[in-house]
Formats: sequence, structure tokens, C-alpha cells
Amino acid sequence: MALELPPSRPIKKVLLLDGYSSRTLACVRSWGRMGVEFVVGGETRWDMSLFSRYSKQKCVYTSPKRDISRFISDVNSHCRQFNADHVFPTSEAAIMACSEHENELASIPIIPRRHEIGTIFSKINTLSMAQSLGILIPETVHLTSKDSGVLDTIAIKFPVVVKSETSEVMLGGRAATSGKTFYAFSKAELEKECKSRLAKGQSVLLQEFIDGYGVGVSGLFAEGQPVALIGHRRIRESNPMGGPSAVAETIEIEPRLFEATTALMDRIGFTGPAMVEYKVDRRNGRPYLMEVNGRLWGSILLASAAGLDLPYLYWKMLNGMEIRDEEKRCQVGIRGRNLVGDTKCLIVCLKGKPKNWPGEMESRGSAIKSYCGSFFDPRTKELILTADDPMPFLARLVQPNS
Repeated sequence: MALELPPSRPIKKVLLLDGYSSRTLACVRSWGRMGVEFVVGGETRWDMSLFSRYSKQKCVYTSPKRDISRFISDVNSHCRQFNADHVFPTSEAAIMACSEHENELASIPIIPRRHEIGTIFSKINTLSMAQSLGILIPETVHLTSKDSGVLDTIAIKFPVVVKSETSEVMLGGRAATSGKTFYAFSKAELEKECKSRLAKGQSVLLQEFIDGYGVGVSGLFAEGQPVALIGHRRIRESNPMGGPSAVAETIEIEPRLFEATTALMDRIGFTGPAMVEYKVDRRNGRPYLMEVNGRLWGSILLASAAGLDLPYLYWKMLNGMEIRDEEKRCQVGIRGRNLVGDTKCLIVCLKGKPKNWPGEMESRGSAIKSYCGSFFDPRTKELILTADDPMPFLARLVQPNS
């Protein structure tokens, strides 16, 4: 059964999965410094977390995106090899695979409970619950394979944001990553994109375009109650038209966002790490809920840079240990930078703003100035490339899923 708090027995050693991700790297660095027993696993031998100075024991397993049955078999084999009594996946694909096959696992999975996965990993379920609580969401239409003809009956204002309803889909014994967010500027583009996704077994969300900036309220929750929280605002994204954070800054959490976040997580009754993501409309300042990541999130290294060691607090939480008030504090105004993502952002900006793009985008001159300025900004800290642990950054440059 998936782990619930407090644990049924003390956690002795964890097999930590998804070594390619910054989520896992945050745990490796945190737990390594604090003396937590763990093994780090990667889908390839080039996964960056395997190269951390804190990765003393490591292994390679079959990705659930290749073969879920082999993934489960490999996880069990490595748990027995390293005497790990718990397994901690940080990606949605691995979480879903562990959830669906938890009775076959030799160790206890540290994952959300099934009802939490059913709500949070489904964008439409999350948005519907938020709307029932009076939380603003973008205008949204949900399409399934049965609704292919509905495009002719609804009023559409372009551009339309097209998203798959879930980030991962379980198909034919493996996990498949859904398509990235797509912006349709005409009915022909919209129909083509929707048909392509529906044909792959992915239901689709059509949303109004909101020109704004991303804000996240992140942290640890216990039965929906916040344990430790941090707020951040995205300064730049790896793709200015929508992508992972490249530069983000820690901020005070606005009361309205705190209230919306805690109300939503309380309704779900969520336990564990999560990020609630909003987009703030530049025109009127209204925050719209976009999604909830019911797992560790991509910019979690920013929390560590700001003095909030969430991976270690999660370890303490899992073991029923006291979390002191001083451990929940963090600095506001700290900027965290992913150099690879920021370089991608610069390259996109240098190509110039696409003709049909209705949102803001930095000019070439401004992009160069802000990119170079981050090297000299005392507020900005490199998140993956650090002086005390530089090797994961070098591995990040060559790992297959970079």
C-alpha cells in the first residue's frame, strides 16, 4: 500500500528514482548533506543525479516509458540489492506505474494516494474542483474521442491553448508523455492538433489564452494542511511562449493565493509535496489556476537556494519527526537560475517574436542584457551548476532527455 503518515515502520533506506530530474537532484543534495540513507536510480547511466558527489550508491533501471513490467522488476531487484525498504519516484510516469503496480513492489512506494492521483494528475478534475471552490480558472473545454465534432458547435476565440488532459498516459504496458502545450491560431490548426492527440488516446483541454506570468505556491502538505510553503514568480521560461522555469524569484505569498491554495489542497486532503501553479493576467492582475503538480516540482532547487530545505523536511515529515518553525523560513528575493534553460530562452528571443504571438516577449537587446546580467546579479544563484557539486551540470549537458 502507498505510504501514509505516520509510516507503518521507520524508513531505513530509500531507492530514489528519476535521476535525470532536478527534483531528484534536490533530494540527493539535501539527503546527502544530512546523512539520509538512499540509493539514486537513473533511466540511463548519464542521468545527472548519478554524478553528484552525494550519490554514493547508484543504479540504472528500465524507464516506465519503455516497459512498465521491466521497470517494476528492475526496481524490485535494486531494492533487494541495496536493502532499500522504500522507493521514491519523482516523475508522474514513475509515480503512476508504482501506483498501478504497488502490490507487485517489494518496497513501500512514497507516492500520493490513489484518490489524490485521480484528482491532481487530471487537469480537468483539478480545474473542476477549483471552480467549485470559487477559484478563477481559464475558460476551458474538455474534449474526448466522443467529442470530435464539437469544434463546429462552440465559439472559439483565437489563439486557443491546447493541452492534453494528463501529462502521462498509460498505453500498451508503458507510460507515454503527452504532447506539449500547443497554441492554435486558426481552426485548421486546432482541428489537426486535437485529432492528433485524440487518436493517441489523450483527451484534450482547450483553454483561453492568458497573457501573464507564472506564480507558484509550493511546499509540503499533511491531509491538506500546509506544513511549509514557499512562493515564487517566474522571471524567464526556457521557452518564452510557455515552458519550464529558467529564472524564478522567491516572493511573499499573497493572501488570495494562500487562501486559494489551502482551500484546494484541503478539499483534496493532499499529503506530500506539491506545487499549485497560477498565471497572473498582465491586464488586470487576476490569478488563474493552471494546474497542480502533486509531486516535487522542477524549480524545487530554488527553495534550497533560499534556505528552505524541503526535501529534508519531507524526510522528517515521513518519519514523524518535529519540524521546527525556524526550519520553515526562507529568504524572499532570491533568484534561481537554470543556465541551460536560460540559454534556450535567449536563443528563442534572438530569433524574434513570432508573427502571431499575442503575448509579451523580450526584445533581442533586452534578452541579451538580462541573460548576461544574471551572471553578475548577487541575488541570482545557479541551481544545477554549483561550486561544491558541479558534475551534475556537466552530465545535464549530455544526458539523453536534456
